[in-house]
Amino acid sequence: MIPFDIVNEPDSAEVFSVSYTCLLIPRSPSQSLNDELSSSLQNWLISICESKQWQIEFQTVRDGYFQWGLRFSSPIQIGQFMKEIRTRTSDLVLNHFSDLRDGTTTDFWAPGYLVVLGTRPHPQALIEHYIKLIRRQQSN
Repeated sequence: MIPFDIVNEPDSAEVFSVSYTCLLIPRSPSQSLNDELSSSLQNWLISICESKQWQIEFQTVRDGYFQWGLRFSSPIQIGQFMKEIRTRTSDLVLNHFSDLRDGTTTDFWAPGYLVVLGTRPHPQALIEHYIKLIRRQQSN
């Protein structure tokens, strides 16, 4: 007979939690995220996240970017949640602010996104570097 150990699992499973800080910029460098658009973006993000049971840690809308922190209680791929947020907010912006349509694109946001692990706002220098990089890529 081979001896063996019996190990009981704990009654409550350890809770999974991961958080990210995310950033999108408008496709057009001249596009301003003004007060009305800013307020709408924040409300739409709340609605999207509530529907998916994602927890918003913070939101920041500045003239040239939209930044937020999210916490997830189950594993999710970055591309999955960013596609969901990007697509839904873009559709909402273009449907509610028809003056922002240029007729050539169905995406309000510039190509790409910036995502960093954790829910601390991106340093301003990182944001500025990212925006310059995207604008340079857009001009090529």
